[in-house]
Amino acid sequence: MKALATLLFVALAAVAQAAPEGCGICHGKQRTSHARSIHANAGLGCVACHGGDATRAESREAAHSKDAGYRGAIGRQDVPEMCGTCHADVARMRPFDLRTDVLAVYRTSHHGVAVLEEGKLDAAVCTDCHGSHDILGTHDARSPAFRTNVPGTCGRCHADSELMARHDLDASAPAEFASSVHGEKLAEGAPGVPSCADCHDAHAATPPGANEVADVCGHCHVETRERFRESPHAAASAAGAMEQCVTCHGNHAVSQPDFDRFDAPAGDDGDGARCLDCHDGDEGARVARAFGAGFRGADEKLREATALIDSMAAAGFYAEDEREALTRAERELVRAVPLSHATDPARIEGSLRRVRSLVDEALLGREKRLRESRDRRIYGSVAGALLLGLAWFMALWRRKVRTT
Repeated sequence: MKALATLLFVALAAVAQAAPEGCGICHGKQRTSHARSIHANAGLGCVACHGGDATRAESREAAHSKDAGYRGAIGRQDVPEMCGTCHADVARMRPFDLRTDVLAVYRTSHHGVAVLEEGKLDAAVCTDCHGSHDILGTHDARSPAFRTNVPGTCGRCHADSELMARHDLDASAPAEFASSVHGEKLAEGAPGVPSCADCHDAHAATPPGANEVADVCGHCHVETRERFRESPHAAASAAGAMEQCVTCHGNHAVSQPDFDRFDAPAGDDGDGARCLDCHDGDEGARVARAFGAGFRGADEKLREATALIDSMAAAGFYAEDEREALTRAERELVRAVPLSHATDPARIEGSLRRVRSLVDEALLGREKRLRESRDRRIYGSVAGALLLGLAWFMALWRRKVRTT
């Protein structure tokens, strides 16, 4: 059966080669779009999706013959199954190293359920995200499914307030994501930054549940996820008292956290809760204030030391050893941030102590170099004065010798 399927695919591809030429006589615009598509590059023409006989261009009736399997325009509700004819076929997708579960997961998605089960044809189907005749590979920067284009593609629907209202959804997500740390970094082309598809999945397109959030965020924030699982917050989340990461950081409007989040006064800042929003006068509040003061103190000390070392280097001093110590301090401070999710004061203090120690090492190195430079200047000045004195004495002695 597998061999038969492969032969059928080869035969279909051979017939499809002629499709753009024949179909393009009437469908010139679609032919032009298809010619630059990934399907055209793979040898698939019009009849692969629409059926018919592209070699019978002498008449519309012959080309659109039902006996040749002509399907015509594909209805929205039929698009997923039609795309799945190839994209759910392991034998066909193996040469291209493409996943074959896309149809199955689409059927379980909010989009798929709306279209296939509820008949809501304004929900997304394959062509809304990938295009129709001009489909490009997802690694092509021109594709609407390219990683940096995904927010705009999803936003075509999810920023439409009227469309979202029909599905009881909020239309604010695209704008919130665009202004978030994820959205800004993605727009800059930074590697490893998530788009909508990374958190919701491209084809399953389902929001993560409350108990799944840490796992979804943990795909990128691995260390943070592990430390969160060690914390009292994990138990609180399991009991339904909080929604893991999004309670503190938000979901679409995730901002770059700063150290003030630990001990800033309670209040809504629009991108998640702060520690004191939940902890008021309890042990958690004491720990949060200690974290805030400790992180800020270490960060300020690191910044001040960096400015001093940079100034020393600008004055012509060798500063690579001191800069290496500061780099290690910065790395330690970065590692301490996910560690804070374990809410263990002893571990945090140990990490911040190492930061301060490395900064002190750099400052001591700077002081040593400045002191050695100062000593060299003093010794040089004394030596110079002695030499001048000796020269003056020798000059007097020679003058005395000449006059006697």
